[in-house]
Amino acid sequence: MTIRVVLADDSYIVREGVRELLRGVENIEVVAACSDLDSLMTAVESHHPDVVLTDIRMPPTNTDEGIRMAEGLRQSGPTVGVVVLSQYSDP
Repeated sequence: MTIRVVLADDSYIVREGVRELLRGVENIEVVAACSDLDSLMTAVESHHPDVVLTDIRMPPTNTDEGIRMAEGLRQSGPTVGVVVLSQYSDP
């Protein structure tokens, strides 16, 4: 079984680095890579992923977009796994 992943991070280097890391993992397919909340929401609706791997802070506000996406998926797609990444050490 292949795990379909939508990846979101506003940093091109981080996004493409993670995509490249996942490319080498058997049974994982990155079906979309996004740089902001709007494109993440569109990708989730289009690709119906098994997992969303997202940054906490992305455009448009760079505050809590990843958390809001995770909360929204709890309602709209409760079977979708969500992994939220952050490079910030401040809780």
